[in-house]
Amino acid sequence: MSYVFANKMFNVSAFQMNIFKTGIFGEQLSNLLAYFVLIIEFATIILLLISKKIGLNFLAILLLIFTLYISILFYLNRYEVCGCGGILNGLSYKIHLLINIILIVLVFLSKNFMNYQKKYEKY
Repeated sequence: MSYVFANKMFNVSAFQMNIFKTGIFGEQLSNLLAYFVLIIEFATIILLLISKKIGLNFLAILLLIFTLYISILFYLNRYEVCGCGGILNGLSYKIHLLINIILIVLVFLSKNFMNYQKKYEKY
């Protein structure tokens, strides 16, 4: 989460361009959306540090929304390659989708592990 956030943050113009290149959003909305996404990602990181339970819920929602977004782009033939930055940059849709699904599963496993651990902590 923080890796992708940092890559987007340090190259906001490339992130804005990737959103704009989809053709779904105009230039001004792409610029605003990029900052909105950065704020949401930063808030999720903070929440993960403050409250794992709430942070994991936010992260799950964020990953589900983003997975839906890249799937919509793919089915509208507007997905080119991943523009997340860093080592993720340039991923095909199938690989990107697979990574997102793995991350979503890991988030839900983490939530279940936390619940299990909390339940048996009393004993």
